[in-house]
Amino acid sequence: MLEFLSIALMFLYAVLRKKPLGFFAWFIFGVSWLLKIPHYLQISDYYNTVIMVLAFSLFTFMGLTILRSENQDVFVSATSVAFVSSLIYFSFALTELKTLLITHTADMTVILGKTLGFNFTRYDWNIIEYGGRYVEIILACTGIESMALFAGIAVSTRADLKRRVYAFLVSVPVIYVLNLLRNVFITAAFGEQWFGPDSFYIAHHVISKILATLALIAISIAVFRFLPEFADLIFNLKDEMVRTWKRQE
Repeated sequence: MLEFLSIALMFLYAVLRKKPLGFFAWFIFGVSWLLKIPHYLQISDYYNTVIMVLAFSLFTFMGLTILRSENQDVFVSATSVAFVSSLIYFSFALTELKTLLITHTADMTVILGKTLGFNFTRYDWNIIEYGGRYVEIILACTGIESMALFAGIAVSTRADLKRRVYAFLVSVPVIYVLNLLRNVFITAAFGEQWFGPDSFYIAHHVISKILATLALIAISIAVFRFLPEFADLIFNLKDEMVRTWKRQE
């Protein structure tokens, strides 16, 4: 429910431009990320644990800056992008579309795996068997978080339609394909024990995280080339946050 509340507050802030709405929208949004930490700690995913802490800190800081800043334009623009991206993501994460997306991802992972020479088998609707070992496909395995982010950027950035379409094409479909390759790599590495007893941990939590980070950086650069307006928004947001807190000194 915190997710829907933060999205609703983001929308109201973008429309009404009231500072308290902006603060609570970003603070609650940050809390929703912070609450994911127990899950990541349980599965020893320390990379995402750090990301959750940084996200909460950044979003809370942004909310506090909104309260202090006299220039709301850049924050309204950034919030509009976040609103669209979050709406896309939670439309899948918190509805029946979640099951459909997971099922589709499991299907495509098996198909791609077999195409690449790995005899993957569907054990259950979201579980893939290979080499007598089982990999569960969950929402995080679908790539929807990153796809929703870049889809939101392409939809909400103020630019001509042609460049926004190009930005979408160099991000969302690319992430979709790379994510399937990631799933195949993890399943194959775990099934054949490429890295020994800790094959799943190394493939999923180490190698895939590093490669995913590098891929997202490259995709971001490509999107910036087609949508320099979004790059300008990020730099303007950073500059306004720095100016706001300097004025308070």
